[in-house]
Amino acid sequence: MPPKLILIIEDDFRIAGLVAEVLQDAGYETHLVNHLGAARVFGASGRRPDGIISDLVVEGGGDPARLSGELDAIFPGVPLTLMTGVPPNRRAQLGVAHERVLEKPFELSMLLGAVSSMLEPPELLEESRA
Repeated sequence: MPPKLILIIEDDFRIAGLVAEVLQDAGYETHLVNHLGAARVFGASGRRPDGIISDLVVEGGGDPARLSGELDAIFPGVPLTLMTGVPPNRRAQLGVAHERVLEKPFELSMLLGAVSSMLEPPELLEESRA
């Protein structure tokens, strides 16, 4: 089985590189882009990621509250985890209501757990909650 492909959208190259390295070491394939326009180009190439890790505030992303919808329009049904240093109360003020958020700074084990959880099929998540 080929490795799962994770699209990383992050404009801080240090963070993007670290996230990619950790995920690659864990057996994932990664593709890095630094703005939403590059994510659109990647989407137009016909490749479909298995999951997306994106900074909440990215170049070309516009309104942070709309980022998940914009990414869903490019990659329908692909699960998304947001990374952000924006505190929860400020995210609420911005209208960001996304269920999977990885708050910066985070432990690398938290990143791996977030990606693993993001990639679980919905039916397995429902079974584990029951």
